[in-house]
Amino acid sequence: MNILIAPDSFKGSLSALEFCQIAEQTIHSVCPDACIETLPMADGGEGTIEAFLAQTKGEKYSVQVHDPLGNLIVAQYAIIDALRFRNVYFNNTSGKNHAIAIIEMACASGLPLIDKALQDPMKTSSFGTGELIKDALTQGCRHFIIGLGGSATNDGGMGMLQALGVIFYDKNQQQLQACGAALEAITGIDLSHLDSRCKQSEFVIAADVNNPLLGENGATFIYAKQKGADPKNLVILEKGMHNFVQQTQDLMSKQGLKNAELIHLNKGAGAAGGLGFALMAYCQANMHSGFELIAQLAQLDTLLAREYSRPDLIISGEGCFDRQSLQGKLIGRLVQRAQHHKIPLVVICGCYRFESDLSTISSDLKVVSLCSLASCNDANHLEHCIKKTSVLIKEAIGQLMDDHR
Repeated sequence: MNILIAPDSFKGSLSALEFCQIAEQTIHSVCPDACIETLPMADGGEGTIEAFLAQTKGEKYSVQVHDPLGNLIVAQYAIIDALRFRNVYFNNTSGKNHAIAIIEMACASGLPLIDKALQDPMKTSSFGTGELIKDALTQGCRHFIIGLGGSATNDGGMGMLQALGVIFYDKNQQQLQACGAALEAITGIDLSHLDSRCKQSEFVIAADVNNPLLGENGATFIYAKQKGADPKNLVILEKGMHNFVQQTQDLMSKQGLKNAELIHLNKGAGAAGGLGFALMAYCQANMHSGFELIAQLAQLDTLLAREYSRPDLIISGEGCFDRQSLQGKLIGRLVQRAQHHKIPLVVICGCYRFESDLSTISSDLKVVSLCSLASCNDANHLEHCIKKTSVLIKEAIGQLMDDHR
């Protein structure tokens, strides 16, 4: 039996790589002859670095940066050497430097980095993400993949830009310290100190969030509440985003750039609290699906289409299975591929919050909830379930393999 294990991470409790290791060991204990391929996946958020390093040679770098509230922490990014991959996604492919920096913004500016009681997108900044980029520039990288997901910020990427040398002024010509609340106060932007190496570099955004920057489907009204914003602050943050866009438009108009006012409408401009917008507007970044970037590097479509050894079963996983899971996110893209190749897909999730009948989606899709397996039906039980994630995954896969023998 050929089995492909291709999970997302269980955010905060289990990485995709750890899931693969547990699943492979459990399957072999039940079916020793099973032929297993593991493919840790990610969509630009948590686990993106590990997913890339699982598919190509690379090295991690540790850097002291500022977390979303300005405290010093150590964060990591990776540099990979992937000539074939570089030639697909980057325009400037001349020269001998094949290095691509893989940066997860959540490593420096992620929500899990700060206590829940302190989470406040009015105060948080993406400055640390800019520090990671700056270090990678110093290491010689001129090709970047920036994974956007899991952010604690709603500063429009102001902090990242500030770390790279951009200066923001208020009406009194005083320099502003980047954070969500400061967006509304911007009256001037000075690019003269922007790290010149950025102009020599190419940036690719890895994300599966398609939200624009502004409006009811934008960064603030869709995501800022889960980052700690109250209803009053949502209005302030949205107003600040509008001001940042206007200031950016004014700046670009002076430089003779056309269509700058359309950037905020781009899919993904609202990713990571508007960091997508900053990368598109100031670094000319292109947007790509995080899942598809990794799938291409891993040659997933070739694997699924193999004539003699294609998978008989795909096992995936994620923390929470809900309607969003099927709307362009990692699991949804796997469902589409499994349907196309007529391969059964089993998704093991922490909790199940999908209200429709799964059979209307695909007859070959099955979802196993760890919370249901452990009879977790309230917040206290859920916490207990999270602590037992590894044990429950073993149990779920053991039962699954008994059914498929």
